[in-house]
Amino acid sequence: MSWPFYIGETSSGIRPAPIPHAAIAPPFDQSDQYGIVHTTLPPEQVIPPHFTDPLWMRADFNGVTLDLNRWNPKAPMPLPFLIGANSTPLPMLMTPMAVLYPRYWQDAELTEHAERGYDDFIIAPDGDSWNLQENGFNATPQSILQWCQYVKSWGFRIVLWRGSCTRGLDSMFTTLIDSGVVSFYIHGKEVEQQLSGPDYDTSLHQIDGYLQGKIPIGAHFSSDSVRLMGYPQSAPDYIRDWSQFNGRVHLMQQLNVAASAGLQGASMYYGRKRVMGMGDGSLGSGAPDSRVVAFETMAFSQLYGQCDEGYGCLRDWELICGTRDDPSIPPVSGFGNGNRYPNGNPV
Repeated sequence: MSWPFYIGETSSGIRPAPIPHAAIAPPFDQSDQYGIVHTTLPPEQVIPPHFTDPLWMRADFNGVTLDLNRWNPKAPMPLPFLIGANSTPLPMLMTPMAVLYPRYWQDAELTEHAERGYDDFIIAPDGDSWNLQENGFNATPQSILQWCQYVKSWGFRIVLWRGSCTRGLDSMFTTLIDSGVVSFYIHGKEVEQQLSGPDYDTSLHQIDGYLQGKIPIGAHFSSDSVRLMGYPQSAPDYIRDWSQFNGRVHLMQQLNVAASAGLQGASMYYGRKRVMGMGDGSLGSGAPDSRVVAFETMAFSQLYGQCDEGYGCLRDWELICGTRDDPSIPPVSGFGNGNRYPNGNPV
């Protein structure tokens, strides 16, 4: 797929092309006793052209910060403050809440995501996870389907992230999947807080059986602790045998925002080893065709005004630069919390 794309009728008709943004480095983060901070892409990290690899994610569900100097002059209404949204700063919009905004601000958000070169747009239609209900939005299968269709009209791939992994094959899931609007499905948020390891495996098998490899499935756990060997530490018994889901289930790694860059990189490497069957407590031969995405890295700090978009992109850059000491371990497969080249060019 190449630029430009056709987009919705309320917009200009052309998807904006990626453009450079502010440089994020130097300086880079410093290595420490927990790990080496890598700042250049290793030979095995060959970034695919846009939209050619469904498993190499380019997204930022939490960090994109709108330029209000650009959007306010023509705005028919001020950017609203929503319950549960970011206030530090207000224009740092979360994509799972984008459906709540007036169309003008939705288009502003979609424009800036496109200009950053992001292929994927992450939605989360369950109101109990992202304050949809508190903000008065009725998230029905049809209303979310219409939203997905609009986002897709801008040329984005839809990543469906469901907070609860206990809903299973409900009407929201089957409507969106069967309509063909979803390109990647993430089964649950911080799942070790919802189900035991064996029960989560059972629910994954149910989803896997329904999808039959048609779209990728992601697994998301809580952030690992500031100790090195986190998978996370709170979920050592989850998906112990990745070989049963080889090439169909992928790890959407969440990292502790309090960890140093070196520790985050080391934790990413441990996650990659775990998927390959090399981690502590692993069973089976591993999943050589499954991927590990640097999915949620600095979002919590961004939400509380402790980290801006640029620094979040810097951390994700350092993570996709992670190396390996075993050639069988695949590189990090993209990002879900923003990224750009050190000079500011889109990845």
